[in-house]
Amino acid sequence: MQVVASNPVIKSTIDGTYCIYPPVFNSSISLPDPISLVPLAGMIDWLSLSIDVSFLSPEVREICYVNADRIQKINRHGEIIFEKVSSEWLRSDSNYLEVSFGTMLHLRGSPARVVNCNNVFGSLDIKECALTMIRFFCTMNKVIIPQNLNLWNCTRIDITRNYDMGSLQGVLDAIDAFKLVKVGRQKCSTEDTTVSWGRGSDLHCGTIYAKGPQSRKLFARAKANFTPEQLRITDRLLRAEYSLRSQQLRRLKTDFDLLWHKFTPEFLIQYHTDYFGKFISNVEVVDMGNILDLLISKVGQGKGFIPTEGQATSAYDCYLRCREKGYQNAKGSYPKQTFSRHLKNLSTIGVGPADLQPSNVVPLRRRQVVLDQPVSCWDDIQLEAKG
Repeated sequence: MQVVASNPVIKSTIDGTYCIYPPVFNSSISLPDPISLVPLAGMIDWLSLSIDVSFLSPEVREICYVNADRIQKINRHGEIIFEKVSSEWLRSDSNYLEVSFGTMLHLRGSPARVVNCNNVFGSLDIKECALTMIRFFCTMNKVIIPQNLNLWNCTRIDITRNYDMGSLQGVLDAIDAFKLVKVGRQKCSTEDTTVSWGRGSDLHCGTIYAKGPQSRKLFARAKANFTPEQLRITDRLLRAEYSLRSQQLRRLKTDFDLLWHKFTPEFLIQYHTDYFGKFISNVEVVDMGNILDLLISKVGQGKGFIPTEGQATSAYDCYLRCREKGYQNAKGSYPKQTFSRHLKNLSTIGVGPADLQPSNVVPLRRRQVVLDQPVSCWDDIQLEAKG
């Protein structure tokens, strides 16, 4: 189902949750057909929750204060100048939750890490994830706090999907490719096994990284548990993480009356897909001639078509120039309106900015497993590994 709108398109299910979201990033988005939805591969890897302490009973507030870690400033005479409560990590075996207490009670962490020994796979049910964190806090502190999510605020939601690249080398090749992708105004930051866009933004940001090296570090520091087989499997995983931050969540609430705890899995995955669609193309690029053939096949009248064959060949020339010189250099060689027209025509066959980089960005296209086929559990990878 293709939707083009300047205003949000929102449908509410019987239980009050939302199944379609406002097109915040693109004016043209593809939304899943609610009738044909299948279980989605992905997880919520981080939630930042908070509740005003006025909703807690005096007894609970006292317990939280007594149990909290503190930072003190003491003068040379041994007098306490000031004292404040600091953040702490609640730990039970390999389960972690960060807690801070003041005028607000803050709970931060990975819901998967609260219930599992690691956070490779988890749930997309945001209510389940939030309540899991709240109940873990209650169990560790032996208290009862409100579980009505209407009383809780959320300032960060990380949606993560795992992609099986076949080997650690395949993952590293993909990351090297993404290091060259710079799209829009978001700053790109790179490390050995990580690429991030928009780091520090209070709106949204994205990260792609190798799960294997990170898992081994967590295991070495006793912060997560893995079997030897699971560690070998994580080496195959490329992880794409999209983070909804405070400003974006605030906009959804104030402008569209969307409450964070009513976001459905489809809602969250659509945001993830829409964000990474700027960096990842779903088109299989076989060779240069394939692009020209696809463009010419789109010649026609109406939305989603290219008006003339001349525009199709010009768009192909632009594609070649971008692949040779890079996106920014090629952009500077065209009038603004002409370059925009070429991008629009290329988008009709699914070619996006990630494809308009120098030709060494091709590794993701050399394999049959593409990045629109995430894995959802350990068995998805084990079957391929054995097959």
